[in-house]
Amino acid sequence: MADTVVPSQLPELKGRNAYVSSPSGLRPAKETTFREWVVANQIGISLTTLSMLLALHNLYPSLRPYTQPFFQLSYYNESSNSYIQGWNDVYFVISAAIALTGIRAIAIEWVLQPLARAYGLKRKQSVRFAEQGWQAMYYSFIWGVGLYLWKTSYYWGDFAAMWSQWPARPLSGLMKWYLLVELAFLVQQIFVIHVEERRKDHVQMLSHHIITSALLSSAYIYAMYNVSNVVLCLMDIVDFLLPSAKILKYSKFETACNVGFGLFMGTWFITRHIIYPMVCWSVYYDLPRELTYGCYAGSTGEFISAEAPNSFAYMLGPYFSLDNPICFNPTLKWMFLSLLLFLEGLSIVWFSMIVRVAYGVVCGGNAEDTRSDEEDEAEVEDQTASHVPAHLAARDGAPTDAIETGNPPGLDRRRSNGTASVRARGLGRVPFDPSDRKALLGRIGCEKPT
Repeated sequence: MADTVVPSQLPELKGRNAYVSSPSGLRPAKETTFREWVVANQIGISLTTLSMLLALHNLYPSLRPYTQPFFQLSYYNESSNSYIQGWNDVYFVISAAIALTGIRAIAIEWVLQPLARAYGLKRKQSVRFAEQGWQAMYYSFIWGVGLYLWKTSYYWGDFAAMWSQWPARPLSGLMKWYLLVELAFLVQQIFVIHVEERRKDHVQMLSHHIITSALLSSAYIYAMYNVSNVVLCLMDIVDFLLPSAKILKYSKFETACNVGFGLFMGTWFITRHIIYPMVCWSVYYDLPRELTYGCYAGSTGEFISAEAPNSFAYMLGPYFSLDNPICFNPTLKWMFLSLLLFLEGLSIVWFSMIVRVAYGVVCGGNAEDTRSDEEDEAEVEDQTASHVPAHLAARDGAPTDAIETGNPPGLDRRRSNGTASVRARGLGRVPFDPSDRKALLGRIGCEKPT
């Protein structure tokens, strides 16, 4: 007869762990955190949200003025066949970020991970292969769009021309779509790095995404589409080449990976440390010479006043209404330039670490740990409570990462399904630790055969 729990026994059972059966015996049941649930259900959450918006749009015509901005670009001028900015663009960015989240999850879980598994990669490598594959897919497409817009523009090869027509408010549909999708991708990336496994360079990446988002949104509102297009093109080509080189690494094409990594380093240096500083110089030197400081009518772009108001309120005027005057003066120039130079500073820090790792590989130094991928895999999968003191391992069934890092259970788990724990990362470790070369090499370069 099955055991029966009487009410008097309930207090004794309150503090006990729940156990589930497994091939290796009884194990503590693991609670799923909200973040793990979000990671595991990105496809369902994204598709459900977009489906609900689409259903409201089609079933209730009276709501279409409110739902339409989620699905198409707003503020179209039929007479000039162009668009302008407005607050409804925020809704398009939101829906695009949700769509990108779903597309990314579908590409990783349904296409790239099965492809990696079919190729013979292990679980850990297949997840990394899929993540890099998505990055390569997105950046190859969006960089192509941006390069087309730049190549067919009047400012191709002439940075001074970027400022000659400011403040021209109208922009083409393709340019508007391109800038808003890029902004949506940055928003989606901020979401991803918070809900998925925290990387060693979390602070640097978060700073980069926030600064870039602030720059792109401000430049969009201030009608600086041209410089946004150029800067994004210079950044995106590098973000395409690095994942491509890493895909070759996971595919065991070591020679091709080394060639791709060399191409990535050369392109990084040219685009981010030669051409990008030229753009910054253009902001400093060409901008005051090509446009006249002062205030312009927001809707027509006609010159109003040679001096901007003394208060800072004029800077926020274009954010609230297109009819508000749009002003530009040395203060705004230095604000934009400071943000651009901050991004250049981050690029210098990253590139110095890349060069240091590449130098170690070329010189044949100990650029990586001698353990093979199989050993790394075993280290991940064998991380159980047997390596932890008994009184800690039994505490509420907490996994190792929660005990060693102080984070809630499961916060530092593998990205794909949120079930396999990874090696704990101490909260006090400094990002880009040069001594941790294997992790850095696996993050930015090609590992040597072991």
